[in-house]
Amino acid sequence: MAIKEINEFQVIDLVGSPDDIPRILLKHQKLKKQIEVLGKVLEAQYRVGNNFLILVTEGNPFEEALYIYYFNNRLQIIDALELSAMYAGGMLRNIYVAGPNEIKFSFFDNSEQWVLKIFSSPKYTMFNNKYPAKRKLSVFHKNWLSLQKS
Repeated sequence: MAIKEINEFQVIDLVGSPDDIPRILLKHQKLKKQIEVLGKVLEAQYRVGNNFLILVTEGNPFEEALYIYYFNNRLQIIDALELSAMYAGGMLRNIYVAGPNEIKFSFFDNSEQWVLKIFSSPKYTMFNNKYPAKRKLSVFHKNWLSLQKS
C-alpha cells in the first residue's frame, strides 16, 4: 500500500472559541466535502490507497499537540492518534515517507524519531501506543495506525 503526498485538502475556517482546543474545518477539493478536526495548522496530507492521512498541529510550539487522522474516501474518521505531553514544546520536523506503510518524523526533539505505521487492514493491537501517544478510541477498537518512538 503506497503512501503518496497530496495537496487535496485546504483549511476553510477556524472553529470554536479561543478557550477551547483549536479546531479547523477542512475541505477536500475533489470530493467537495468538509470535515472538522482538532488542531489549527494542516502540516501534511497523504493518500494511502483509497484513504487519506492528515497531520495537524495546534500551532503552539510551547505546548504543542500533533493530531493524526486516518479517513476513508467518504471523509469518515476510521482511526486517530494524538502525540502530546502537558507543558512540552514540540514542532513537526523531518517528516518523510520511509516505506510503503511508514512515515517517520521528529516532534519533541530533533534527535528523536517517531514511526507512524499504517496497516493495510485494521488490527486489534493492545497497548501499541505508549505515552505521549494517545488514542481516543476504546482499547478494543481495531486500529489502522500505530505510532512508536524508534
